[in-house]
Amino acid sequence: MHRCRPCGREFRAQPPFLRPDAIYTRRVVQKAVEAVYCDGLAARNVPDRLARDFCVRPSEKMVRLWCKAFADRLDFATDYQSWVIASFSGVLCVDEVYQGELALLLAVDPAGPDGDRLVGYTLVPKDVDATAVKVFLERLKAAGVEPAEVITDDSTLYPAVLAEIWPAAAHQLCLFHATRRVVGAVNEVVKHVRRTIPTPPPIKGPSLHGRLRQTAPTPDQHDAVAERYRWREARRAVGIAQAHALRPQIQSTRALARAVGVNQDTVRKWVRLTPPDPATIAALVAAVGLTSPLEPPPAPWRDWDQVRRVREDLRQHRTLFLHRPEHLTDEEQQLLAELLASPVGDTLRVARRFLEAWFAIWQDEAGHRRLPAEAEQRYHAWHEDAAAAEFAPLRRQQQHLDADHFAHLSVFLHDSSWEATNNAAERGGRAFRHMQHPHFRLRKLEMIDADLKVHAYLRKERACSPPLTRLHQCQRGRQPHRSTSTPAAA
Repeated sequence: MHRCRPCGREFRAQPPFLRPDAIYTRRVVQKAVEAVYCDGLAARNVPDRLARDFCVRPSEKMVRLWCKAFADRLDFATDYQSWVIASFSGVLCVDEVYQGELALLLAVDPAGPDGDRLVGYTLVPKDVDATAVKVFLERLKAAGVEPAEVITDDSTLYPAVLAEIWPAAAHQLCLFHATRRVVGAVNEVVKHVRRTIPTPPPIKGPSLHGRLRQTAPTPDQHDAVAERYRWREARRAVGIAQAHALRPQIQSTRALARAVGVNQDTVRKWVRLTPPDPATIAALVAAVGLTSPLEPPPAPWRDWDQVRRVREDLRQHRTLFLHRPEHLTDEEQQLLAELLASPVGDTLRVARRFLEAWFAIWQDEAGHRRLPAEAEQRYHAWHEDAAAAEFAPLRRQQQHLDADHFAHLSVFLHDSSWEATNNAAERGGRAFRHMQHPHFRLRKLEMIDADLKVHAYLRKERACSPPLTRLHQCQRGRQPHRSTSTPAAA
């Protein structure tokens, strides 16, 4: 209670952090709403966090009511969408995201001043069809969105609807999705090559299972036990020497065990032992007939060691055939050249040239966009590659990516400010899934809509808020802060 001395009236002050007739203050409400929408915390965990940090424990229902009240005060069209449309770049990415029986249609501006900006969204309880896409795009057009370029994936939902709503807008198919199909086809060829490599035959003889005898049988003993002991001793000596010889080439213990023909525990013990000298090995294998030659591998393989080496290198480094040339290191390029020169290199060279020719359609050696006429010329050479057409996965991509697809994939080459991929919408879809991660239980549709609306509004608040200033810190031992915008004194 307060009293005014001049007039004598008494009154009660209302601090700004208090709410009339409420148990919890505005600070508690603000912390609860920020925990859900800013920190991504599930509403059921907010009471424990407030109890730990602020010694108050509202119920879960109260937290949900606070979040709902905060979201109800926001209007997506007036509080956020008008701000985005005012600085719209003219490029629009449209995509759909599926999560169980729920689908999210979203449109993103990839060239916003602060990165990707959500332009609009709609939640569809069932599968997305052309009608839902048309209603969504008509809503964007009514809000004032007039794009110069619209980017979508290869879905059949968009071409007819886009031609009807925005006939003057250029329709760009996502180049990333097309490139992923080409890379997948090359990967299928590499897998087929790996399956065609012959399998080295197993070493003939008795089994190595069981522990070796502690005492050797007498030299004149010729029963089955003595012969098995001598064979195992010779096979063990040969295996130790082979493991030490292959260890510099094969670093993986599992692969080394597969090449030698024993299990991983045995090969680990062998590589720690000192390899026997060649004379001892020769005497042991000659006594049991282990020197009988194996059948040579089929042409054009030289020996089984070459087969094992190529099999292991192609297993460990199979993804090298899928990388861009500029993304390979010198060591990786040398390893790739060795695999291309191997007996299976003919097929691998065709697949690798097919992928490199696809990358070269869109960019030159310096990473710059090609001119539309030059890109079209390279596309025809890639599409008519007869050597690649002999392999079914590559031939299917040549048939799928026809001239009509190329016309829509090369739209971005006509304007330097246009985008080539739909990655902005893909990032928006991933953000939606991450936002749903704490809520593993099913939620109502209006709660998901409130989350999307609030996150968009908070994005606008962060973009419009002034930059953070440096806090006061002790300057002992620190260099004075100099602004880069202030010229140095002469």
